[in-house]
Amino acid sequence: MCTPKTKAEIRIEFVYLLIIAVLITFPYFLTRKTPPGYIIGGDTLVHAAIARGISLGRNPFIDQTYGVYPNWYPFLYHLLVATVSKGFHVSIETAMVALQAGFAVLMAITFFHVARTIWDGISGITAMALSLMLLTSHLYPNPKELAPIFGILFVLYFVKERWITSGIVLGLGLWTHYASLFPLLATPIFIAVILRKKEALIPVVVSSVTFLPFFINVILHAQHIFPQVEDIYAFWRTDTMTKQVSSLIPSLYSVPFLLLSLLKWHKNRDFGATVVIAAIGTIWGLRVSPTALRSLGIQLWSARFVVLLPYMYILLGAYGFSGLKMDSSKTKTLFVLTILLLIPLASSLHFWNSVKSDKFVWVSNYDLSYYFPQEHFVEVSEWIRTHSSRDDVIATSEEAGMMLNALTGRPIVATLYGHGNTFLNNDARRRDLRTLFTGSCNEKREVVDRYNVRYIILEQFVYEHWQLRDIGCIAHPVYKIDNVTIMEVKR
Repeated sequence: MCTPKTKAEIRIEFVYLLIIAVLITFPYFLTRKTPPGYIIGGDTLVHAAIARGISLGRNPFIDQTYGVYPNWYPFLYHLLVATVSKGFHVSIETAMVALQAGFAVLMAITFFHVARTIWDGISGITAMALSLMLLTSHLYPNPKELAPIFGILFVLYFVKERWITSGIVLGLGLWTHYASLFPLLATPIFIAVILRKKEALIPVVVSSVTFLPFFINVILHAQHIFPQVEDIYAFWRTDTMTKQVSSLIPSLYSVPFLLLSLLKWHKNRDFGATVVIAAIGTIWGLRVSPTALRSLGIQLWSARFVVLLPYMYILLGAYGFSGLKMDSSKTKTLFVLTILLLIPLASSLHFWNSVKSDKFVWVSNYDLSYYFPQEHFVEVSEWIRTHSSRDDVIATSEEAGMMLNALTGRPIVATLYGHGNTFLNNDARRRDLRTLFTGSCNEKREVVDRYNVRYIILEQFVYEHWQLRDIGCIAHPVYKIDNVTIMEVKR
């Protein structure tokens, strides 16, 4: 047990590391004029569109890009963004960046709380310090910022055998990003079998019930039950066994901590460390599973399963420091030098090097009008928000549609490849979009009626993709700025 003085020191060290986390990240967050990745083809646009649709009052179980059932993304993160936006009367974009900052700090605090509660204050400080190396996970506003917080909290409540609470926490994690949290859904099963703890299955049941509405929505409304992931990075072809295994290798800085922890676990078989090791093993197994499943004709996108792996490595690495006595000045000096000085310094260098080298982050320093000025996204989105209703469907190019969907929350006909609902037929929508711009008047009318299109927007990407034909037979212009024309469908 720590002496009162040690507890006081731990409180000081906690505040110190909290300040370090703020000093590393807040200059980055405070200089963003748009959310990082807020450009055509960026996943950030998808999250902004979902959050904006919810903020506008649309049913969150509806796909916020197309305006139809079912939703494909669990929406807890987006619901938080919408709540912050409405509660503090700020834009969706400001709410996303503010939550980036909040989740970065909350991650460090959660690591401290979990490790300290399972083991002791020294391991809590160690986990918090090591977590600073993961601040690069907060370069983009994304559900994967929030999901690991639920993941490590699940470990805490599971280790403490608070089965129902751990199941609820895991369920909330699934509602944030189900692919990231799926390995933790399998971990209790592993624990139940190996340690013969049947009660360990309770979290599986509770979390599954918590997440059940998502599955019911999919079963009732999906055009195909199993997700059809569009392979934007040629994932099925390039994800070799070598690549899968290499994604499991821990960062070099964490190796000494992990080795120390494994040696300690080998002697003590601590239940908390056993749970973390089981989680790591489950992630490993699921990550390499596509190699075996391909022979059965099953294509699995397993890269999502490793999102929590670095967090589990840090939690396990902190275990090795539990019970460390600070009796000698040499031990205390080594701890201060390594945990409180070198790691924060390395974290700062790592974070800002990632910011500097990321080709998509730099554009968030500029106003939105700086991107694609020919498309006039700012002016067009302002017109749409002023003159259209929440559920009016817009037809334009996939590129412009994705951006305007994020900026206005209005549904579109089709979005860019790799960004559409995995339970709906995105290819059919893209074919219909092409027909709308190039087909006969009768074909255009069929598309307009099928998707209940209210506005058609002609802009640079439309002109680049298609040779336009007879748009005037179904719509008339209502707004024009340079080479961009908004046309209202004739009723």
